[in-house]
This record gives sequence, C-alpha cells and structure tokens, in this order.
Amino acid sequence: MSELIASREGVGPTARSSGFAQDRSFATTLRNLLLYGFLLHLFVSAAPTLFSGATESELVADASSDAGNLYTQLMLPPAFLAVCILVYVYRVPARVLLAATLPMAPLLLVMALSAAWSAYPELTIRRGAHEIIEVTSLALLACCFSNPRTILKIFFRAFLVIGCLDLLSTAIFSNALTPLGLAGLHGHKNIAGQFLFTAIPVYLMGALDKQISGHRLIGLFALVSGFGMLLLTQSKTSIGAAAFGVLSVLLVRGLSQRDFIARVPWLLVCAAGLVCVAVALVIWPFDELLETLVGDPTLTGRDGIWQYVISKFAENPIGGTGYGAIWQIGSQIQGDLKEMGIFLVFNEAHNGYLEITAQLGIIGALGLLMFLATSLFNTFSYWVTLERLSFHGAGALMVYLFAGLALSNITESLYFQAGMGSFGTLIFLAAFVAGARYRAPLTASHKAHINPRASWRPRIQ
Repeated sequence: MSELIASREGVGPTARSSGFAQDRSFATTLRNLLLYGFLLHLFVSAAPTLFSGATESELVADASSDAGNLYTQLMLPPAFLAVCILVYVYRVPARVLLAATLPMAPLLLVMALSAAWSAYPELTIRRGAHEIIEVTSLALLACCFSNPRTILKIFFRAFLVIGCLDLLSTAIFSNALTPLGLAGLHGHKNIAGQFLFTAIPVYLMGALDKQISGHRLIGLFALVSGFGMLLLTQSKTSIGAAAFGVLSVLLVRGLSQRDFIARVPWLLVCAAGLVCVAVALVIWPFDELLETLVGDPTLTGRDGIWQYVISKFAENPIGGTGYGAIWQIGSQIQGDLKEMGIFLVFNEAHNGYLEITAQLGIIGALGLLMFLATSLFNTFSYWVTLERLSFHGAGALMVYLFAGLALSNITESLYFQAGMGSFGTLIFLAAFVAGARYRAPLTASHKAHINPRASWRPRIQ
C-alpha cells in the first residue's frame, strides 16, 4: 500500500505540467497542419490534371454534372470535425465565433434553403454543402489563432512551396506552360494568376520581415519569381487586381492618417483619379475604352455569358435558380447556351456579382452585400486600431485581397465558389479580423476563473 501511495504521489505538479505542455504542443501542431492542408487544397487541387494530359480548353469546357470529386467529399467533413474539436480545445468564446461567422451566415442560409426551389436540387445540395462546410471550416479555424504573425508565417511557407512547385512543373510537364499562359499546378492560367495575386503580398512581407520568412533573401527570391510567374500567366484580371490591391493599401493607409496635412496628398490623388476616369468616359465611347485597355470590347465573349446569366435571373428574381444550378448541369447547358448564340461551354458567369444574384436571387445579393460591408468595416477597424496601419500584418493583406477581389469579380466568379483559393484566404482573414476585438491571450486574472480540470487546454496563439 505504501508503494502505491508513493507512486501516486510521484505524479506531481511537474509531471502534470509536462503533460499539459505536450497537449498544447499537439493542438498547436494540428491547428497549423490543418491550415497548411486547407491552403494546399484550395490552391493545388487541380495538380493531378498535369498527369491526365487534358488540355486547358478541355478542362474549361466541361458540361458534366459532377459536383466534386470523391477525395474532396471524403476529406472535407473530417477536416470540419477536426476544426470543431480545436475550437473546443482552445476554448474559443462564443462571441468570437459569432463575430467570425455571422457576416456570412445569411448568405449561407439562403444557399442551403435554395435546394427547395432549385431545378437541380441534388446538385444544389452537394455543391452547397461543399461550399458551406469549406467556408465554415476556414472561419472556425481562424478563430483558433490570435497572433497574425503565426498566420503569415504559415501563409509564406505554404505559398513558397507552391510557388517552387509551379517553377518546377514548367520544366517537367508540357501542359504547365500553355500557349495562353503559365498554368503551373493549377490547371488554368487564370487560377494560377489568382494564386500569385494572393501570394505576392505575402512574399513581399517575407522580404521585408525576416520573422515571417526566416530570411529576407528567401522572401526576395519568392517575390521576384512570383512576380515573374504572374506576368507569364498573362492573366490580365490577376495582374490588374494585384496593382489595384497595392494601390488600395497605400490609399487607405494615407487617408487614415490622423494628421490632416498628411492626408492632403492622398485626397489630391483620389480627386485626380476621379477626374481622369470622368474625362475618359466622356471622351471615348465605352466600347473603344475597353478595346484600348484590354484589347477586346466583349471581354473575350463575357458579354454574351452575362446576357445568359441575366436571363436565368429573370426566371426567379427573388430566389434565383438555386446554388450551383446554372453551370455543369449536364448536356442541357449546351443547348441553352446555343439558343443564346454562345457555342462554347462555360462553367461560370465570369462575374461574381452576377453569379450570386442569378443563383440566389435578390436575397442572395443582399447577403453578399452584407458580408462585404461587414468585412470591410471589420478590416478597417482592425488595421487602424490594432495594427496601427502596419504593412507587415493581416490588416494590410486583408485590404489588398478585399480590393483585388472586388475588381476581379467583375470578370471572374470568385465569391462563394467552392475551391477558390483567393476567396478562401479572404474568408479566413475576414473571420480572423472580425473576432480580433474579442480575442485576447489569457492573463493571470483570466486563469483564476478557469476550471482546473480544463486547464490543460492550450492558449490561442
């Protein structure tokens, strides 16, 4: 009996603290690995097409009703469950979860309910479930972080690996560098452009801050190679979005200065820009202006696609056609497009605003507007008050992505479309900055109120 008592007494505070440290380390490792996994899932899920030999046009012109491969359908639910466990382990407060998920909740609710009036309810359920699980998992995972530098380190390492693989793929696979532009691991030049649009500001932060990249030379290499690959994609949308995002960051930072004198030059820049736009619209017809800027007044046939999408919206202006019930619905889509004079098969509206409006109607458009307005307010509040307009934080990256995606969605459908890496990154950062005002590391006063039996749970970092 004395030996048993002695053995029990041997498990003292030191041993328990060692066990708690191991638990904290495991939870942190799992959380970081999940973020790495989501980034790879979002940006390189098309990598297996390099081995299939399919051409870029064959990948785009797909009229099948497939709503996601088996791998995606099997992996997303376990990932969502793992994120929910992490939320419990990290003791994320309910107010943080609400702040992170509430801005997109109305749109996701409409997305789920649209199966009731969709012409293809099975596709709506499958595609809607995919998108809802994906964005909810990203938002909940963001709630498990409190240090933006940790997030940027993970972003930099993941993007560095993907960028290096893109460079390597051009030397190995013939369909990684197509006549239309660099596709890399992403299957299409526009998707590759969206990755590089997202990665370049992270590369820049790594070049400026060695705590993010580990060494500034690594960040500089990533920045130079990433910029070169962005040009090789020949994706005008992504190149324009990157330039617009950088300009927006500088403009918002300049206009947010407390000193009025410091804001004057930026106010003059805004005024000059508005005058130039107004003069251009007055002097040149809109078609000629588009031809001058992008070389094609039809935006490579997008005007015909927009007319088709508007006709689908007119069938049910309130609720739309149902989420995912326009594109890749089977052979019928080919006949519908031919009736509109479009002889190619498309899998998106090439306009994110029209896409959501046609699929989810006016109520869906209002839900998207609520998400964008709330995210913009949270971003400004976070960047100005918490990060003090720093260029090395999540706030600057969020402003860049928000502005760039707002422009990109004029010619591409990126908002609330499953598997879109740039928008997935925006969802993650939007959830992070939304809960920032409620998120704080545990202090000694907080620890006094924690249940001792639950004290093994790790702090959010």
